Amino acid sequence: MMAIVHFLPILWGMIISIMQIDATFVSRWYSAPFVGLENYARLLDFDSTVGSRFWFSLRQTTIFAIGTVVGSYSLGLASAVILDSDFRGSNVARILVLLPWISPAVVVLLVWRMMLLSDTGVVNNVLLSAGIIGEPIVWLIGANSIYSMILVNVWINFPWATIMLYAALKSIPGHLYEAARIDGAGRWGQFRHITLPQLKPISVVISLLLVLWSFINFTVPYVLLGQSPTRSGEVSMLFIYNYAFHNYAFGLGAAMSVVLFLFAMGIALVYYKYAVSGSFEGEGR
Repeated sequence: MMAIVHFLPILWGMIISIMQIDATFVSRWYSAPFVGLENYARLLDFDSTVGSRFWFSLRQTTIFAIGTVVGSYSLGLASAVILDSDFRGSNVARILVLLPWISPAVVVLLVWRMMLLSDTGVVNNVLLSAGIIGEPIVWLIGANSIYSMILVNVWINFPWATIMLYAALKSIPGHLYEAARIDGAGRWGQFRHITLPQLKPISVVISLLLVLWSFINFTVPYVLLGQSPTRSGEVSMLFIYNYAFHNYAFGLGAAMSVVLFLFAMGIALVYYKYAVSGSFEGEGR
């Protein structure tokens, strides 16, 4: 099943990336000419239109991933700490926190798209009423589109981070906090010297998965910004889809996908070597 679902599509994408499959050969791909690394050479030509746009989209994807990780983890950690305390209605609060994550993604994105409209959107109306802004902000077009995607992606993913961190908080031995209180540590000292170190193994896993999910995220940019986003919101997945299917350049599109795959896997391997494996080794010691 792993071979059918994962390895064969990856191998097939790599094969397509070294062939010139376009509108002429899309119905008879087996007769498409072999071009070797020509598609990859076009991507490495930063002066070409497709090369410059692809690497810019990769840059925007990196910003999208970093913003998602920082926002989702920060909000997830704050929510987990609050839910870990005993208060009236805590069970209801735990259910409410899960709503953005368990709701259908397309429905959530369409609602956010309406909320972020510049003229009738709820977000601008609230900010204007509060006096935070003086005029409506255009969220879905122009330079702000990347920040809109980060905001919505954080909203969707932070409940998952909350669940993981909440479970990790429950697994921290209580005697560590008791010993810290005896030594005179306050709440901030306990959080800094006990909670955060104990959460490090799960934190690095959460960060790694959020980065990978952000790099391959197609639903958020496509539903939120549409098929023709402005340059700021043109992340790699959306650019590859639009370029490959609108221009029938499936060979070049496959080459872009392979580069994106290798880039994401490179980040994952480096991160795993210096963060994930080190955290679990340290935990074992």
